[in-house]
Amino acid sequence: MMEKRANIGRVLFFFLLIFLTAPFVLSAQENVTTLGVQIKPMITSKYFGTGTENVDEGELKVNFQPNLGWNFGMIIRRGITKNWSFESGICMAQRNFTMTFDHPDLLEKKQMKFRYICYEIPLQGLIFVKLTDELYMNASAGFSLDLYPSNIETSTYEYLDTNRFDFYQKTFRNGWIQASILANYGFEYRTTSKGYFYFGASYHRPFSHIGTTAILFEKNTDPLRLQVLLGGNYLTADFRYFFHEKPERKKPKG
Repeated sequence: MMEKRANIGRVLFFFLLIFLTAPFVLSAQENVTTLGVQIKPMITSKYFGTGTENVDEGELKVNFQPNLGWNFGMIIRRGITKNWSFESGICMAQRNFTMTFDHPDLLEKKQMKFRYICYEIPLQGLIFVKLTDELYMNASAGFSLDLYPSNIETSTYEYLDTNRFDFYQKTFRNGWIQASILANYGFEYRTTSKGYFYFGASYHRPFSHIGTTAILFEKNTDPLRLQVLLGGNYLTADFRYFFHEKPERKKPKG
């Protein structure tokens, strides 16, 4: 656990270092407000605290596997100064999971899938480093307000000979709204008339676990119960497109 926290700390320190040591060739789009769309595959990684978990109770063993998820939505970017921009918007994040039940009375392992959806409102500050006339490197950091609309539950069952086996999960949200930290790094190709094309990576880390999954395995009304805390961390590969907009002209006073 200490090693995992140290690794995450190094990642966050890297993004902070970019902000503190960025050279004066930074270049943003002052007085430009532009709309963008994004899609971000959510990658599971044990290094970032999103790997497989194994829990057991008696003869029951459950493998809890996070799968590839998706984050997509709309982004609004506002150029504040020549060096800084601000981003916000709204996105939907879908986390996908597979649970595998292993018990001596089952002929083979039983799988059950479910998904957990939330809505995110990012609030980020960005800086840009101009590499060429069209290519920019950027870094951003900030917070996200994560909205969880409801608890979720899934169930299934099967018969083996005269025995009935029930498999059930219910995920309880840890509050309907939570806060997370965001860090991002990537590259942006800007055209003169066709908008901006962006590729990068983001790291999203809630301040606390996002929910609790209660697992029930039942053989002929004889139950076994387990619990798993959902961490909510994820790493993404980011693909964005921003529409072309011209700078807003300031009106003269008087």
